[in-house]
Amino acid sequence: MVMVRSNTVVLLSLASTFIAGCATRPAPDVGDFPPPAAGDYIEHVIDNNDPAFYLDGEWKRSTASDGFEGPDYFAAPSGDGSLVATWNLNLIKTFDVYAKWTTHPNRGSNVTYVIHHLDDRDNLVTDSVTVDQRENNGQWFKLGTYRMSALTGRVTVSNDTDGYAIADAILFRELGAVTDGEDVPDTGDSDGDGLADEWEVRFGLDPNDPSDADADFDNDGVSNRDEFLLGTDPTVSDSDGDGLPDGFEAQYGLDPSINDRDDDPDGDGLTNYQEFLAESNPSDEDSGLTGTSVLLTWETPTEREDGTPLGDDEIVQYEIAYQQATGARETSIDNESDRFVSYGSDGFDSSSTDGYQGGNYFTMPAGSGEVSAEWSAGNLSPGLNYDLHANWTSHPNRASNATYQLTYTNSDGAQTTERFTVDQREGGGSWQELGSFETGDSSLVVRINNDADGYVIADAIRLTPVAGGGESIVVERPIDNSYVIKNLAEGQWEFKIRAIDSAGLMSEYSDVETRAVE
Repeated sequence: MVMVRSNTVVLLSLASTFIAGCATRPAPDVGDFPPPAAGDYIEHVIDNNDPAFYLDGEWKRSTASDGFEGPDYFAAPSGDGSLVATWNLNLIKTFDVYAKWTTHPNRGSNVTYVIHHLDDRDNLVTDSVTVDQRENNGQWFKLGTYRMSALTGRVTVSNDTDGYAIADAILFRELGAVTDGEDVPDTGDSDGDGLADEWEVRFGLDPNDPSDADADFDNDGVSNRDEFLLGTDPTVSDSDGDGLPDGFEAQYGLDPSINDRDDDPDGDGLTNYQEFLAESNPSDEDSGLTGTSVLLTWETPTEREDGTPLGDDEIVQYEIAYQQATGARETSIDNESDRFVSYGSDGFDSSSTDGYQGGNYFTMPAGSGEVSAEWSAGNLSPGLNYDLHANWTSHPNRASNATYQLTYTNSDGAQTTERFTVDQREGGGSWQELGSFETGDSSLVVRINNDADGYVIADAIRLTPVAGGGESIVVERPIDNSYVIKNLAEGQWEFKIRAIDSAGLMSEYSDVETRAVE
């Protein structure tokens, strides 16, 4: 068998990755390698059916030729190298690396495996080994000995060949592993589960119980054995605290030991954290958001509904409200609008207390209803639900029992009046919800009078259309104010967000943002 190797060195730094140079080694003597078979001790076989194996392009699954590992293998016809199979190794060890394939006269005589590993200076290198897959059927063939990185250790093969390329299995045998009949050295691993005793004791595992190697104490999708090999904490699901579970980072080749949540390795405009929220591949620019998902980002609010300051460290949750857009618009009517009318001689405009909409507010001294005010709204959409809000300014001399009276035509065509009593000594300077209703007409009137125990403020009202099927979810505070809403129906959607502090107090909702889902 003819085997050809080539090495490509890639220097790694914190700032960049670049090609430093390349060299070609002459074909080694096959006799320099052990027989094409592997022992049973400390071996890691990645078959084409394992999660660590993945394909680019359309390979054909087959069992036509005997000699494969597992239930089958994949085959690709001769081509330009665009079809690539990868066996990914999430370990930090030195291995003898073997490949297995099935032979046939139609196989490629120049199938090239590319091994990604580290050299003795921790530079990332690639070693290309070319083999003749017409020979060595169903046997483990040694490609070489390599130190494999936790994040880059992998083997690939493509269809850039003169015949069919077979992708079946790769075996990684730890350097120094023994075969049957040899003495096993003292490895500091009492139960032989691949975990050092000192490491097991440090993280609360039992060095005499081999079964805990396969457990996943922190539920991050990474077994304790893999946590040991990756150098991560088996008791913490996110070892580097960047919001990305160790299992997600290991699965997609990110580094679970450093904060890389804001990186964008595939250049698709989504950070690693946003890719995690979207359940997409951060290394594949085509995976991204699905057409039925929306990525929301927002600024941190700085005050509560009551106007008191809200510190960034006080926010523990966010409430996200969303609904399909109605086409109807929100309506606000201030006391300076031509749709506001006052009656009685004792009312007056004022701006002495902060928190009003527009340039001032209308004030009515306590009385028996001889002074009143009303807001008239038009251009409503019959059949829609609306939320009614009011704004006033607060002061100790305000009424504790100011009553808003809403008169509208309901969905049955009957004129309806509803009343909402509020304490205007508090809650001023922000929109306060009075109630919700469904209108059967395009107009309504809201009234208020001075039949109360203190000054009554008539400042502004707001009518907000509410589409059917609206939803509201509360999420724990995301790391970077990002969240993905999934599985939305086609159409226009409206979103608004507000913060919740540890006492359950909330900020105002953000402005409504509309997004299209296609």
